[in-house]
Amino acid sequence: MSTKQVAKAKVSAAEKGCDKVQTAWNAAYEALSGEVSMNGCGVYHDQGYPLRRKLLDAQAEIKIALAELDTIEWPTDADYDEL
Repeated sequence: MSTKQVAKAKVSAAEKGCDKVQTAWNAAYEALSGEVSMNGCGVYHDQGYPLRRKLLDAQAEIKIALAELDTIEWPTDADYDEL
């Protein structure tokens, strides 16, 4: 493989990894969106179960995003220069 082909492959692989991170990030954001109802005293309804579910869902997506970030082989400036 030529240097240019290696650089293209490296950038492409990093792009795919970043797409996975972005998907997980978007899912975490979505999990946290919306309201969680409280009563007039400022206490969560249903012992906070809806909030807990949102937080656990977001946590799972964040864990996926962080794990994927750790696997990405980041292109160097030299790799980008080859493109």
